[in-house]
Amino acid sequence: MSDSFRRAAGRKVLSRTSAQVLGEVNHLLLDAQRGKIAAVIIGRGKNAQLVEWAQLSGFGPDAVMVSDESALRAPADDRERSAADGKLEQVGKRALTETGNELGTIDDITFDPDTGAVEMLLIGDREIPAGSLLGSGSYAAIVDATHDPPDRSHT
Repeated sequence: MSDSFRRAAGRKVLSRTSAQVLGEVNHLLLDAQRGKIAAVIIGRGKNAQLVEWAQLSGFGPDAVMVSDESALRAPADDRERSAADGKLEQVGKRALTETGNELGTIDDITFDPDTGAVEMLLIGDREIPAGSLLGSGSYAAIVDATHDPPDRSHT
């Protein structure tokens, strides 16, 4: 059963060891090259912490589980600091083809909650397979040009 970036936002992050609430999912950091979620971002800005996907012990519909508090860490590099500041959040970003054509705004992204593998980009009424995602950044996500809208200027 798929989950989505929008549904994951606000989900509680719990320590399996202490049963303490460690925070809430702010957003998910996408690794476009691998087609997977790299990390869960908890909080925002200077107080943000990350949990790498591999450190999760469960990603359920009600909560995200980590083994214990030691799984949380501060952003380690510029990319992670940008993610903590919300600059790499993909939902709400533009989607462009590799040829520069506008596809619209990313409404949501679906993924497998067991593996973190991205499944689909949802852009308006389009479902674009994750394998078409070529890159993502602070400005836009770039997808394979085969998803260019048809040229209707001649009709």
